[in-house]
Amino acid sequence: MDALGLHAPSEIFTLARPALRVLVIDDDDCVGAAIRSVLARCKSEVALASRAHAGIHALGSSRFDVVLVDLFMPGMSGLDAIAHIRRRSSIPIIAMSGFRLRNSLNSIDYLGMAVQRGASTCIHKPFAFQQLIEAINWSLNSPPSTKEPMQ
Repeated sequence: MDALGLHAPSEIFTLARPALRVLVIDDDDCVGAAIRSVLARCKSEVALASRAHAGIHALGSSRFDVVLVDLFMPGMSGLDAIAHIRRRSSIPIIAMSGFRLRNSLNSIDYLGMAVQRGASTCIHKPFAFQQLIEAINWSLNSPPSTKEPMQ
């Protein structure tokens, strides 16, 4: 098991499109490496950006099919990055976060806020291999006007 809680799949999951180009914006190098490893099994190419500004720059200089964005990073937050990306592009965005407050009654729904700012869907860390693939497939196959958070 790796940093995301990802296990080697017991069955093969496939992406909706072959050879995707995925941008992962996350300040945790282990998370990026784990996602890269998982998506390499699906013949996808993964670029990593450890800060939101670097990810936004990468989006301006390269073509990607989907973006995964961590919500809590130094400098520009993932929430702000999502809003910035959405103003300029309709690319599918998957928000990720492992942040949880101890008192769930008073906790803020940061992943819900990410969807309000333009994320296509969201996933909680740690997530399983299948959840990552399902989130990517769902975001690629859903028309922008009907996107709701995955449950």
